[in-house]
Amino acid sequence: MKRRTFLTTATALLASPALPTAAASSVSAKHLATAKMLARCHDRASPEMFKRLMQLDTETATNIYQALQNQNIVTSGLDGIARATNPLNSHCVTNEATAARRLLESSFDLKNRLQRFAKRKWDEIEAETNDGTPPEQVDAAN
Repeated sequence: MKRRTFLTTATALLASPALPTAAASSVSAKHLATAKMLARCHDRASPEMFKRLMQLDTETATNIYQALQNQNIVTSGLDGIARATNPLNSHCVTNEATAARRLLESSFDLKNRLQRFAKRKWDEIEAETNDGTPPEQVDAAN
């Protein structure tokens, strides 16, 4: 009887297709909930952070990070750092993460404003030069 059970089990294992890697690398709900809270509290996320704070191996930390990205809990920011889409510390005293984000966003906004200003000035200069007035006389008149 034991041999028949063994042979049946062995045949079933050999005949069945291999499980997909996504099913084999599923993340536990407990780890996912903890990682979600950490990402929202710190307003940043990386596999290295999860590995360090949750004391996980590299593969599990990477799987958790991918799961958070797939669920749109974290997204890549302008500075290349994955940030929480709904951080918990948005209404608190500013910290290093939000200060860096605001600095980057303001510099990006400043860059756009400077480009619009330069384009407007360039268009004005072109319009004046198309009137037939030489650029030297336009500069002297200003």
